[in-house]
Amino acid sequence: MTEPIKKETNQVTEKHQRWLTLNRIAALTDGIFAIVMTLLVLTLNVPEEVEIFNACQIRDFLHSQWHVLYIYFLSFMILAKFWTAHHSQFSHLKATNPTHLWINIIFLMFIALLPFSSSISGDLPIYWVSQCPFHLNMFLISITFLMSWQYASKGRRLLKDDVSENLIKYISLKAWTTPIVSIFCIGIAFIVPAYSSIPYLLIPIIHKFIRSHFKNKS
Repeated sequence: MTEPIKKETNQVTEKHQRWLTLNRIAALTDGIFAIVMTLLVLTLNVPEEVEIFNACQIRDFLHSQWHVLYIYFLSFMILAKFWTAHHSQFSHLKATNPTHLWINIIFLMFIALLPFSSSISGDLPIYWVSQCPFHLNMFLISITFLMSWQYASKGRRLLKDDVSENLIKYISLKAWTTPIVSIFCIGIAFIVPAYSSIPYLLIPIIHKFIRSHFKNKS
């Protein structure tokens, strides 16, 4: 009796593992990123035609919207960076499991929240209480992204056989960058709220430094 039960259990497990394919997560990720990146443009306020009477008013309006436009471009580019990083990360995985799947779903939940937090940040740039939700959102996005890689790479549980230890460390170090920067931005928000998101512009420079370090090391 034990052998048939064990065989049936193995068949159920194998069927369950076949259902947990990377393609399903990738498809969901692409869809959510596409929707969120489109929704970001809705955070830009366009005035009614009757509110604009001359070129000076147009200039004044554009000047008043500088922080909204800045947050839009910043959010869009950070999302693009996370999308490419997520795609790169998944190219090194051979499978997934329920825990890894739910970490990624939570990651996407915080991604979907970005249009809301970026809208608050863009519309109310001079208050720390309006900037902190944006930075906290960035922290939660980046920390769940890091958790996904840390879980997948621990003991090489979900990694392909050809992934080197050097590559694991390289991806981990890059993934730590945004959570640390976002915490730094939260601190700045209490001092100069309107400029608290500027450190995010340093992320590509930090990533380039990390890349050159590992390239020289290898």
